Amino acid sequence: MVEALELAGIGMLAGGLGALLGVGGGVILVPGLIFLAGLDFSAAVATSLVCVVATSVAGSAVYLRQDAVDLPIAVELQCFTVFGAVLAGLSASVIPVAPLYLAFALLLAVTAIRMWPREADRSSSARVHHVPTPVAAGASVGAGLVSGLLGVGGGVLNVPILHVMLGLAFERAVATSILMIGVTAAAAAAVYLVRGVADVPVAAVTMLGTLAGASLAALSGRKVSQRLLKMGFALLLLYVALRMVLRGVERL
Repeated sequence: MVEALELAGIGMLAGGLGALLGVGGGVILVPGLIFLAGLDFSAAVATSLVCVVATSVAGSAVYLRQDAVDLPIAVELQCFTVFGAVLAGLSASVIPVAPLYLAFALLLAVTAIRMWPREADRSSSARVHHVPTPVAAGASVGAGLVSGLLGVGGGVLNVPILHVMLGLAFERAVATSILMIGVTAAAAAAVYLVRGVADVPVAAVTMLGTLAGASLAALSGRKVSQRLLKMGFALLLLYVALRMVLRGVERL
């Protein structure tokens, strides 16, 4: 009973964070599932992906009603992220992860610097690229790979792609990313479920928390300072980068 409450609490925290920042909450879910439920890394990633779908469903239901999602961009980029996610799910057991972790950490650190709010931040008025650029498309494949390999939903890359590369306002990038991560995570989770890796009972309990957390956060998200959210997102990227460096060094 205590473990179930802890898992639901971890899920609520992850769902709330995910809905506010446009990420899946996997940076909280994966370590939480490892330490609380005793899952190994692969099972934690697979189970986290199932919960990320719940975060996306709950958050998107609110953001779509608020007309905050850029559907044309989401649909186009989704093709690339799903491709990356499925590829990751199929090849997770053979990809050498140490170099991937270190490269991903470097990418996140650079992205965090780009995302940090500045006094003369004009990003919200930047020209929106409604047709994804080749660089954005390639980065979206990378977001899918990250999602499938690390169980984090891909939002840590989706939001910078949408905000920095394509010029969406930060709050709109968050809402669009929330929609995208659900499809991406579902594609990767389906592969893991077929392989029998995900812990379905643990996912069911944790998912209840993510649904509640994501719904509450999405409803209150527009009341939170966008500058604070951008700072929080940049700090999240740096935290994930540090975890990836440590994990990559362990695997060398």
